[in-house]
Amino acid sequence: MDFPEFADPAPLTAFEVEALRALHITLQDLRHEHESALALSHRYFRAEGIARLYTQGRALTHHPDALNQLGHLAGDYERGVGLLTWRYASAAAVFGTTLLERLVAGRAALTAATVTTLCEEPTLGHLRDSLSIPSTALLVAQEGEDQKSHDAERLELLRAVEGAVECAAELGDGVPQDAAALWDGRLTDWDRPDRDPLYEWGLGKIVRYAHQMPHEIGRYLKYARSRALPPQPRT
Repeated sequence: MDFPEFADPAPLTAFEVEALRALHITLQDLRHEHESALALSHRYFRAEGIARLYTQGRALTHHPDALNQLGHLAGDYERGVGLLTWRYASAAAVFGTTLLERLVAGRAALTAATVTTLCEEPTLGHLRDSLSIPSTALLVAQEGEDQKSHDAERLELLRAVEGAVECAAELGDGVPQDAAALWDGRLTDWDRPDRDPLYEWGLGKIVRYAHQMPHEIGRYLKYARSRALPPQPRT
């Protein structure tokens, strides 16, 4: 999904648009890279299973052993890309939501310092708060059915984030069990390489959600401009 054209970005600032674009295009590349890394990891482990069959009972198992090592290497890469994708997807989701919320509420532009901070991975609590905003407070340019669809997606993602926090509480290895401490941290803080990645709970969901935000902002700006037009004289 391409980045929308903001020919007349007002009341967005140039820096807000720049940050929105930077997160969007970064996430596009990361999404494709993670899909490729995931496919590569699965391919090696499937190939190993086949190789194990035809080397069964034989003394030399170099082929399946090598494929196993390749699978682990590819898995390590996939995990690194997955965590990086989560970092930017969660930032894009929170930043886009914050920007749309401030436009709808008619608040002042975000400062450069605030924009820069919002471009970093948010805490899980900050992400939860952003996902808790109902569509009626954000998607005012949308019809009722579209708002309902957005809310269903939002709540599904929110449950995935809550599930990741519950899973993190069981990890040990320096990860706090206290819920407040977990929500105050970032998902990448709690991930442990010897356990299933926490982003499995909702990486695809948050990527899709974040990709929509620039378009929702563009839709709102058009909606706001149309409502601001003076009535046309009758002919």
